[in-house]
This record gives sequence, structure tokens and C-alpha cells, in this order.
Amino acid sequence: MAMTRAGVWLSVEEMERLLAAVPNPRYRLMLKVAYLHGLRCSEVVGLTTKNVRDGYLTVQRLKGSFKTVQPLQYSDTDLFNEGKELNALVLNTRPGEHLFPITRFGVNKLIKRAGRRAGIPDHKLFPHVLKHSIAQQTIKGVGIENVRQWLGHKSIASTGNYLRVTDEEAGRAINAALHVSGEERKQ
Repeated sequence: MAMTRAGVWLSVEEMERLLAAVPNPRYRLMLKVAYLHGLRCSEVVGLTTKNVRDGYLTVQRLKGSFKTVQPLQYSDTDLFNEGKELNALVLNTRPGEHLFPITRFGVNKLIKRAGRRAGIPDHKLFPHVLKHSIAQQTIKGVGIENVRQWLGHKSIASTGNYLRVTDEEAGRAINAALHVSGEERKQ
């Protein structure tokens, strides 16, 4: 089945492999921040020391989206832990300077190279896949409204794109529901 780019995302395991394949710790942190906060490429490369304050990341989202103020993420799992590294980077960066001195083109190149080293299919290797991934991985667990707010979407319809399922997934769900219903009828 052919998939549009909007329907392409990385699993948690693929995300871990992608990050492990980025040799530069600063750029690895950049991808982690983009992923954890659902940032567009332009949003993450535009981050400065002013965006990180008192344990929060503040981002004026692009494309008419809301401004978000999100807590930094801390976890025992490296993939979900950015706070300590990001705070250290801010302390070692001059006030007002960009945290990640790289262009959007550079991010694209970085993701493609690291993704190939990590064995991730080429069709999944583009910067916006990070935003798609966090949305897709969390929407069923936390609900559409929480993901809408996290991504800064004004329209719930934008977030609703992450609720889509494949024909195969729908078939399994319907089959399971019919099976349960059939079992209940036998009783």
C-alpha cells in the first residue's frame, strides 16, 4: 500500500536507532528536542537561549499555529530525556544565539545520513517525520486534544490526520470486534 508523507512516521525503536546513528551530541539533542516537542525543522533550528527558561521550552509555532510553553522532558530512558542536556547547552551558549547552528538543508542531510546508517527506509527520512512520529505514537494514548495542544495546532482537523489508520489496521480491528461479538453470541 502506498503511503503519503503525512502517513509516514518512525516507531520508538526506529527513533532510538536514528538518534544512536548521529555522532554529534549537539545534533542528536536537536533531533530529540524536535521529536519530543513536535517541532517543525524551521522551529528547531530557530531555537535560541531565550526559548529555554525555568525548565520550559517556549516556541512560537509557524504556519499560523499557537505559541506553546512546554516542560522539558526528564526520564530514565535516554530517548525521552532532554532536560539536563538542553539546560547545559543553554548555559554554554551565548545569550540570544541559536542552540543548533545548522540550516534546514543541513538537518535534512543529517537525518538522511543517520537514518541510512540506522537501517531506516529512505521514504521515512525527512525532518518533518519527527513531528509525525511523536503525534502518531501518542495520540491514541493521550487523546486528540492533548496532542493538538502539544503540537500547537489551532485546528483539530490538522491533528485529526494522526488518527488515520491503514486498511489493514481497520480490518484487524473490525475482525477483532466481530470475533468478540461472535463469542458473546455463543454464550
